[in-house]
Amino acid sequence: MVSAKYQWQEENLAPTPASQAIAEEFGLATIAAELLVKKGYTTIEEVRTFLEPSSTSFHDPYLLYDMQKTVDRIQEAIVSGEHITIYGDYDADGLTSTAIMYETLTQLGADVDYYIPDRFKDGYGPNKAAYERLIADGTELIVTVDNGVSGHEAITLANEKGVDVIVTDHHELPQTLPHAYAVIHPRHPKGKYPFGDLSGAGVAFKVATALLDEIPQDLLDLATIGTVADLVSLTGENRALVKFGLTALENTLRPGLLALYEVAGVDQQTITSETIGFLLGPRLNAIGRMQHAQRDVELLTTLDDELATDLAKEAQSLNIQRQNIVEEITQQALDKLEQEPKHLVNVVAGPDWHEGVLGIVASRLVEKTGRPTLVLNISDEGIAKGSGRSIEAFHLFNALDGHRELMTSFGGHHMACGLSLEASNLSQLQTILDEEAKAQDLDPTKKPVLQVTAKLKASEVTLDLIASLDKLAPFGTDNEVPVFEITDYQVVQAKALGKTNDHLRLDLNTGMTQLAALAFGVGDELPELLAQPKSLKFVAAVDKNEWRGNISPQLLIKDLDQVAKKKPQVIIERSERLQKEQFLSPAVYGFFNANLAKRFAAHLPAGSKCVVFDQNLPQLTVDEVVLVDLPQNLAQLEFVLGKLDCAKVRAILYTKAKSAPLPERTDFTKVYKYVFQVGHLNLKTDLDQAATQVGLEKSQLVLVLKVFFEAGFVTIKNGILVGVKNARPHRLEDTNSYRTHGQQIQVEELVLTSSDEALTDWLLQRLG
Repeated sequence: MVSAKYQWQEENLAPTPASQAIAEEFGLATIAAELLVKKGYTTIEEVRTFLEPSSTSFHDPYLLYDMQKTVDRIQEAIVSGEHITIYGDYDADGLTSTAIMYETLTQLGADVDYYIPDRFKDGYGPNKAAYERLIADGTELIVTVDNGVSGHEAITLANEKGVDVIVTDHHELPQTLPHAYAVIHPRHPKGKYPFGDLSGAGVAFKVATALLDEIPQDLLDLATIGTVADLVSLTGENRALVKFGLTALENTLRPGLLALYEVAGVDQQTITSETIGFLLGPRLNAIGRMQHAQRDVELLTTLDDELATDLAKEAQSLNIQRQNIVEEITQQALDKLEQEPKHLVNVVAGPDWHEGVLGIVASRLVEKTGRPTLVLNISDEGIAKGSGRSIEAFHLFNALDGHRELMTSFGGHHMACGLSLEASNLSQLQTILDEEAKAQDLDPTKKPVLQVTAKLKASEVTLDLIASLDKLAPFGTDNEVPVFEITDYQVVQAKALGKTNDHLRLDLNTGMTQLAALAFGVGDELPELLAQPKSLKFVAAVDKNEWRGNISPQLLIKDLDQVAKKKPQVIIERSERLQKEQFLSPAVYGFFNANLAKRFAAHLPAGSKCVVFDQNLPQLTVDEVVLVDLPQNLAQLEFVLGKLDCAKVRAILYTKAKSAPLPERTDFTKVYKYVFQVGHLNLKTDLDQAATQVGLEKSQLVLVLKVFFEAGFVTIKNGILVGVKNARPHRLEDTNSYRTHGQQIQVEELVLTSSDEALTDWLLQRLG
């Protein structure tokens, strides 16, 4: 039985005068307007600012502390010909920050280059040895991007050598800032910048704005990638930046980005924040994870189409390698965890594990186990180095911060950390983390909360609703994609998708139309989901699918739960005659034949209900349902069974007469020749003799003649049937009469000839 990974917590949206006014003013669906009010946008002006950001949404860059000082120093360096080095970082935010600053200073005529630290040799942030090499090579001014606020030692070294360092960063501020020439940070303790959640690329973009004395439209594409990839808040100034930046990405002429789109399979005209998060960001990060990321900046800034293509292909290749290595290490780590006693916090280590992907592996293990996880590589020198990822209920940084004596290096925050220590201390680390988990009252059985916007009927998922919700995009941190608990549907079909069959597609009957729901990466759970798809309930985001010019709504499942249902009692009462005794108890009596329902409606016992099983049948939640007569086909019966939620099903499945066997191919040929031999048939007087002549039952002959008529092989006028010479070829199986008769025989074979046990099993498998 598959269980939900999250505790679903509904937002409890409610209509208010404010939401009604907002819906009317902006042409929004009621749910979208209520969601905006829930987020705190309660006036028309606040909503307009949110939905329609403008250039006024960007704050004056000089509101950032030390900005004037920074601009003056960089301009002085440019005028005097000083060599400037931009010191970046190896993730997508750091790479785009570097590219923004490099292009800006190049445009201003600076003597500038950039340095991306090596993840494996230099580590994160300012590195003393790296600074020393840069200064020895002639660097006279260092400008950091997306790092620096914790670089005390390296910056002190630079000061001692007479080289100024300008820090531009957005990471957590230490208690004491380094003694840099200037520190640009949106949350600078002496500053009053109105928005504190800029990414590293966002801060670099503000410096570029100040240096160029205008908002640099041509850098919006890079700033947007860095902002989205770094998972900073997509509210306020970041929302405006990304809103404009997505348009810039749809129109960018950068050879590197165009080449990256090509290898990632990105449609340039439909780029969203999800495109960045799932397609572009991982490929930019792959180079830094697998080798030196210096070439990433070259990819982003080159004007050479051929070089851009080569670099994009390299990024794609490394990303595939990264994915394979992640899968391999994840499986090895899971195997190790299964062989060891369970702990409140997972600590797992192994030799020859690629250090560039251990954070991703830790995230995978958190997802699979629901527990905070540290994954470490053990080097030949006996040093364990790796990354940790946590859950909301466990503050990972606080758990380790008081035990620094155990580690040779450590840094992080609530949800993540990086660390190294002697491998011989790993068991002690495990003990400490288990004790800290108890101190924080960590309950690994408690599911994380998933905010569910509202309950939504499947029939309410329309393109109009999706268009309304799309106006709330771009989605990301603090402006999450709305997620709904979907209700009032019937699972018509469930099947596996993907090259490795690890995705699930559900086809839902909404009562009005069919709707697809997709769940990606369900993997090991797939067999159970496919075995009992009708027991599923789920939460999903609404989305649209575009295929060959057709656009239709679909659902993207975020979490699902299998609800164990008690199987109803099935009683088989097959009958070729309807008898009074079968209609004595109060129940819902269901008929496939509407005329038969009319005949019996007035004779049912008190407290009963007569229902015609048609395509508008609602969900039936009752004690007992009686299936009175036979359906026309099995699909009709399956549809009805999927709508039943009851304690008992009585299957009378009455039929007046069993259908004649379907004629053989030779029978059709014999009748066809006979028609031309006799010249014509009077349908009122000649059928008995004709049936005898061709060796068929009369009902079989009638079926053959109906098929011929539909296929255009004969004509009928005033009751006289005549063969058509030189008739156009037509597959007999495609005629409605042939198909319907075959379907009826299928029903009869199941319902009338199978054993009670076999019929009971078949019905139970399909009951809703």
